[in-house]
Amino acid sequence: MTYPEIIKFIVAMTIMVNPPSSLSIFLQLTNKYSLEQQRHIAKISMIAITTIMLITLWVGNSLLDLLGITIPSFRVAGGLILLLIGFSMLQSRESPISHTPADDVAAKERHSIAIVPLALPIIIGPGAMTTLIIAAGDYPGFFNMTLMTIVCIVLGLVMGITMYFGAPIANFVGTSVMKVVTRIMGMIIMAIAVGMLADGLAGLFPILHSTLPKSL
Repeated sequence: MTYPEIIKFIVAMTIMVNPPSSLSIFLQLTNKYSLEQQRHIAKISMIAITTIMLITLWVGNSLLDLLGITIPSFRVAGGLILLLIGFSMLQSRESPISHTPADDVAAKERHSIAIVPLALPIIIGPGAMTTLIIAAGDYPGFFNMTLMTIVCIVLGLVMGITMYFGAPIANFVGTSVMKVVTRIMGMIIMAIAVGMLADGLAGLFPILHSTLPKSL
């Protein structure tokens, strides 16, 4: 990989992970939890995010083939989940994906959102996975794979730190501002979800390719 290609990969992955939007969703999904629980979820999610990126980078194509999962079908599933989350954020309601009251949920269930849906598919969605799989195919070789591995690890750490200090950031910014940001991000997430659904449907049904818009 040349220097411009490395920069292009870093920028592409950063855009796909989208730290500001991911932080807003993280706070929305964990707004009923204590600071200690939020930070525990952040640490688990950081490990999950990094692990998912590395697995996708190194064995993504083989794993998808083994499971019989296609990128279009993954886009459709991820789009539906994001659509539900975005709709809840737009209405400033708790996401239906994590609607169980904290007092009635066991510790294992409370923290399960750290992996699904937070790490996958919210932060590492079809777009990020597709970017990794394509990059692995375009830039084979141990040196290139090592460079991309380092980028994934650093990006995972950045996301983990961002979520870990998410509550103090929200307190500094203010509740009113966070609510406005949450609504705006909800609309953006819904738009992204619609684009993912359109791309997924176009991939599953090629006849729709000429009639459905392509997402950015």
